[in-house]
Amino acid sequence: MKLHYREPNNLSELDAIFRLRHAVYSEDGNLNKLLSTSSTHDINEFDLNALHFAAFDGENPVAYIRITTDSETHFTDWVKTISANNNITLLKNNVTFPFQQYYPNTTWSLSFLDELKGHKIGEVGRLAIHKNYRKGGVILNELITAFIDYCKNDQKITTGFGSCTLSLERYYRKFGFSIAQGSEPFVYYGLPEAVIVRFDR
Repeated sequence: MKLHYREPNNLSELDAIFRLRHAVYSEDGNLNKLLSTSSTHDINEFDLNALHFAAFDGENPVAYIRITTDSETHFTDWVKTISANNNITLLKNNVTFPFQQYYPNTTWSLSFLDELKGHKIGEVGRLAIHKNYRKGGVILNELITAFIDYCKNDQKITTGFGSCTLSLERYYRKFGFSIAQGSEPFVYYGLPEAVIVRFDR
């Protein structure tokens, strides 16, 4: 099986990505709490400022991950079109990154972001892999490896960060992630205990 790891090339592929996300999250008893809409698409306001990356089997996305930045990207207009076509309202948020909504220590969050001012940064998240492609974890390894390369080299991201369950934190170390200094374990929506991790270019 030869998969291609890349950005979506057109609006149709990005639309399929949001459908993939919804399908993956809706079938999981914990993750379905995080679904942003009741439609066939999982799409939220943070997608407006995100870079979207996927594993494609032909033209079909089978695995996905995004990095939310602090400004609009070349995908923004496509996201607006897809949300409008599906009558999905993307509400303006009062925070820049998703973790600011769920990490309990607001003081630490602001301090963490303040330290990164002047750098190109982003929050990694919304990982989704189609159930037929999860066996053996091969695609996850390839997706994360290709995604980190894309962030560091293609997009010149200086620091990427995101939440990671404590049980997977050791796994993500091999991709260059480490626990962000001062980040403490937290629980959100009854999901497994997690911590904020980061990678640097």
